[in-house]
Amino acid sequence: MPDVHDLGGKREHFGPIGHTTSEPPFRAEWERRVFGMSAVIQTLGLFGRNFDNGRATVEQMSPQEYAGPYYTHWLYSTERMLAKYISGERRVPAVKAAVTARVVRVLMSRPTLPGWVNTQVMPRMFGSAKPAKHPPRFAVGDAVRVRARRTEGHTRQPGYVTGRLGRISEHRGAAIFADEHVRTGSTAAEHLYTVAFDGAELWGEKAEPNTEVRIELFEPYLERA
Repeated sequence: MPDVHDLGGKREHFGPIGHTTSEPPFRAEWERRVFGMSAVIQTLGLFGRNFDNGRATVEQMSPQEYAGPYYTHWLYSTERMLAKYISGERRVPAVKAAVTARVVRVLMSRPTLPGWVNTQVMPRMFGSAKPAKHPPRFAVGDAVRVRARRTEGHTRQPGYVTGRLGRISEHRGAAIFADEHVRTGSTAAEHLYTVAFDGAELWGEKAEPNTEVRIELFEPYLERA
């Protein structure tokens, strides 16, 4: 993961976050259009339902591009995935294209889905939660250390907790392991934990007193302390 995308815990990336209750969801019409286009393409699985690939594609942006408006990230990812189909590198099966077109027409006629669909159906269809094939290695209260190395390429292991000591505060079930999902396309699941870190463990004497940071981390990132 390029350094510019691993913002957590880095003072040079901190700054005031301007926000007001009257702030519109989109600052320009092009942002609204990019959001709608990307949401339909991803939700219908036109590129496959590998959202981790989308994140990995965004990580290919240069630091200058990444510092631009938020929705340029979405546009960058969508353009590069579309380019693979336009060039013939990838193809959409005719049946899938026909079904996608039909669903788009239905959504256009009823853009707002019932609440139960959003809360019950959509997470099961498109979420990454999935049972693991092995029992969890850690239990709540266990002391752990985040492994000292990170996966080459896309990873959900933040750099600023790498090698640091923490404690398991919750077992979150299991989910598709993002690193392998991008690297090999594997949908194998790994256990996911919430790990609590003392602020001084992460930032030393400069940490604000009594600070605790909780981060969700996959089991392969963790070692018993």
